[in-house]
Amino acid sequence: MTKREGIVFASLLTFLLLPNLVGTFAAQDLLTVGQRIIYLITSLALYGLGLTVLKRRTFLYVASAGLLLSAIDLVHLIINGATTSLLFVFTIIKSEKGEFLELLSTYWFVLIIFFALWGVYYYLAHRYIRQEYIAPLRPRLWALGIIVLFFISTIVGLKLRPKFWNMFNFRGQDMRTAAWVGAEKACPINMCLSMYNIVDLACQISAQKAELSDFRFGAEYVPSRPRRVLHNEPIVVFLIGETSRYDHWQINGYERETSPCLMARDSAEMISFDSIYSVANLTTVSVPFILSRATPHDKELYLHEASVVDAFHEAGYHTAWIADQSFNNHFLMRIAENCDYRKYVSDPGTESFVDTVLLAPLRTVLQDPETPQFVALHSLGCHFKYSARYPESFQRYTPDMNGMDIRALFDKAGSTDAEGLARLKPENITAYRNLKAILVNSYDNAILFTDYFIDRVIRELEQTERPAVLVYVGDHGENLLDDEKHMFLHGTYAGSYYEYHVPLFVWTSPQYRKRYPEKVEALRRNSRKQTSTMCIFYSLLDLGEVTLPSRCPQLSIADTLMQPMDTVWGLDANLLPMPIPTRP
Repeated sequence: MTKREGIVFASLLTFLLLPNLVGTFAAQDLLTVGQRIIYLITSLALYGLGLTVLKRRTFLYVASAGLLLSAIDLVHLIINGATTSLLFVFTIIKSEKGEFLELLSTYWFVLIIFFALWGVYYYLAHRYIRQEYIAPLRPRLWALGIIVLFFISTIVGLKLRPKFWNMFNFRGQDMRTAAWVGAEKACPINMCLSMYNIVDLACQISAQKAELSDFRFGAEYVPSRPRRVLHNEPIVVFLIGETSRYDHWQINGYERETSPCLMARDSAEMISFDSIYSVANLTTVSVPFILSRATPHDKELYLHEASVVDAFHEAGYHTAWIADQSFNNHFLMRIAENCDYRKYVSDPGTESFVDTVLLAPLRTVLQDPETPQFVALHSLGCHFKYSARYPESFQRYTPDMNGMDIRALFDKAGSTDAEGLARLKPENITAYRNLKAILVNSYDNAILFTDYFIDRVIRELEQTERPAVLVYVGDHGENLLDDEKHMFLHGTYAGSYYEYHVPLFVWTSPQYRKRYPEKVEALRRNSRKQTSTMCIFYSLLDLGEVTLPSRCPQLSIADTLMQPMDTVWGLDANLLPMPIPTRP
């Protein structure tokens, strides 16, 4: 290889590796030094593998197929400071035609630069790089063997990951502090894995849709009294809260002002339930049980039956699914696919990503008054990292997590728990107390913003002047170092009262209260009865006057026949039925 050819070849290799080199130092989702090292080694090994079996020019031609993926990854790194995520790839693939064309019209110059560089790359490869191997056969075989062993060990490492969850990610997500996770993030492996996961998710959705294609609840919309005003059909909005615990809401007796908007509303329109418990302490488990007829003793039912959203659709309601989370949950995706309107709003990479992004699509849906409507809103709520769930204007309680090195505070608090800080051991009491105050301040600010968001949803419903009802429920609660167990986050193995006790609010419009006074009265009478989120399925249908051949009035908060549960059943960490703790 001549000196000029060596310079050109090294330049082209650097061009290929540019997103990986930038990612090694700039990617914020590479959380440890070990992850960054494995990320870089994987990147080098990936291209090294090609160079051991292909001649130099052929290798450059073949590697150029990944340039588009590399360009996407590099742009994502520059804008978001992280490697390309599954959600970002999903958003690209699922984006509407108009949005895609708008994006192209905005960044047309980037596209021109990319194709210009691609042309220069091909010219240099063809003009200066000879069709020869990079080294003799024996060194290439040794290099090939080492690279193959590395990838085998990487696959084994990824399959046998330790159960040490990173504090900045939530349980149920496949992102842990093992160094081998860095291998999955190396470009273009991350892009290829994302596309594979999206295809796999689509297959799962198709399989479940095929299984449920003939399923029918026998649901009917049967108004109890004739409507005297045209285009005055009811609206049922179900807002799924995230990581929302009962006792940090001012409306439920909390000493801090965390729900001023709901407190300002008249008690005639806003009813809070004080003894509702989630079936599970993890979103991926609790939400399917909320939306289906599955129970802790018949937990597979949600896989073989349709959801409450489908029941509304079957009854003639116009259905909508609007969400800013759970993009890779095939159960929820299947529900969304069957809706008349669906909108997933992804994180654009801003410092904070808040739930008010759901208001615009909600406003779009509510413009059609000719049919009864059911709208499901799946929010991010108060999910950790709490300070990312509210804008700066809602930073009322300080110091909060903004600008704080929470990991350092955990280290000072003496955490040695192998489950990922689920239980803290406060050797340094001062640091521990400071940490708890910061977490609580941040969480309360997130609740404060959730209160504002709920109020904004209500205002949108008020603008319609139609019979409308909003049901808000937390999918699970959260541990905030509450007691001597020093538990933190949710989804813990043992499960605590704070993870299961969730808020449930029901708001009704004047038009709804006038049309359905008996339902509103039943809501008020049932507000102190103890039950679980299994009541949501039947309650939503009841509130929308949708009937099933087999009613279950004892589980509807809108029915006078509702029965309290002496023992509230849920699921433990092994998905086995267990009595839920209903006291701290």
